[in-house]
Amino acid sequence: MASSSSPRKFIEKALFATGPFALSYTDPDQKWVIRKHLTSFLQDFSNFDLSTDTFNHNNGTAVQLFRLDGSLRTPQQNTAIQLTIWVHENYPLTPPLVFVIPPDSTVSVRTNHPFVNSSGFTNSNYIETWQYPPCNLLNFVRNLKKVLAIDHPFVQTDSVPTKTRSVSRPEALDRLVTSLHYDVMAIMSRSEEEIESLWKLQTEVKVRSDSVRTIINDLETERETLKENVVKLKYDTDVLDIWVERNYPKLMKATSKDVGVEEMFEMEEEKKLLVESLATDNAIEDVLCTLEEGSRRGEMEIGSYLKHVRVLAREQFFSRHHHLFTN
Repeated sequence: MASSSSPRKFIEKALFATGPFALSYTDPDQKWVIRKHLTSFLQDFSNFDLSTDTFNHNNGTAVQLFRLDGSLRTPQQNTAIQLTIWVHENYPLTPPLVFVIPPDSTVSVRTNHPFVNSSGFTNSNYIETWQYPPCNLLNFVRNLKKVLAIDHPFVQTDSVPTKTRSVSRPEALDRLVTSLHYDVMAIMSRSEEEIESLWKLQTEVKVRSDSVRTIINDLETERETLKENVVKLKYDTDVLDIWVERNYPKLMKATSKDVGVEEMFEMEEEKKLLVESLATDNAIEDVLCTLEEGSRRGEMEIGSYLKHVRVLAREQFFSRHHHLFTN
């Protein structure tokens, strides 16, 4: 229901309406205070339109309240700020509900505004410390005008304005809250950057840790291999020491003089012939295998292959015969 007559008559008619148009203000003293405060407000802010409408609380409760629609123009900004003010059903004990309305769908409330959230709901220090009777609708909107002048909800404010003139305690608190809000936001932004940097550093440290762990594992494997080689070398050395210890006295006794390393490994003539015979047999066997492989791949003619095989087989026969004869 919108106002079509003088504001005073409309307020009185709305407050005492019954039926579907009855408002949610039930206490007679409360109605008198609301009538007085609305009248004073509209005298100072005549550009606001008064009406009644249904307001839905966040808990789903629907109430019939006075609604004020108008705009505030701050001295620092040329852009007017459109407001919708709802007079709470428990007013004046409970502060009014104020919403900032964007001028169009392309404009939204600035992110992280100290007094206005993304839905447009406004909450200032005046509302936080609301106490009746000192607080009332008119003084609240006057304070809100100063608050929005400090930090416009749609236009970026470079810094909190400072003035040489003295200001009221509520305005000083609002300036302090604004300054602290942006200080906190700056600290949070730096903290987030530091946390992100630490996360990246942690990831890099983890990668380096995995790399170092891999290197350590490789070194452990290499150490174990070296240990095995040392054990094997020690075993071979012990075997060689035992052989030398066993054979060197024999050589000394046979020659009655010191001998060199090569002389220690000299064999008897029969054994030397036996070794040479075995070496020849193995060499012939290797050549025969090579000839067979070459013939299979087509690298040698069959006639040449058979000729060589016959010659080598004859030599191998005599070598093996000599070997058996020697044994």
